[in-house]
Amino acid sequence: MQVVVFKDRCDRVIQMVFDDDYTHAVAYHHDAPVGELRIDIHDDPLNAAATLLNVRVEPAYRRSGIARTLLAYASRETGQPIRAHLPASPESRAFETLVRCLSAEGILVPM
Repeated sequence: MQVVVFKDRCDRVIQMVFDDDYTHAVAYHHDAPVGELRIDIHDDPLNAAATLLNVRVEPAYRRSGIARTLLAYASRETGQPIRAHLPASPESRAFETLVRCLSAEGILVPM
């Protein structure tokens, strides 16, 4: 288990708790979960890749940078960008914006 502590854009102290292989993380504020990340790491030596399975942040915390921090830390620890499927639903505009911005930073690769 790895714990990372940071201050979000609203100056709240957030703890991120990652499992040992960085495939699951939960973000906490005052011991209440406010975000979660799940990725799948494919160990095929010819096609090693990490794929985003789920990223969720509580509505009151969505503009605070928690999703970006979870994904950036996981990408850094796995040593590669994380692949992300873009959803086709119109409700996913915020997620599409997140993917676009993190793609520009080299953290995510849209599929």
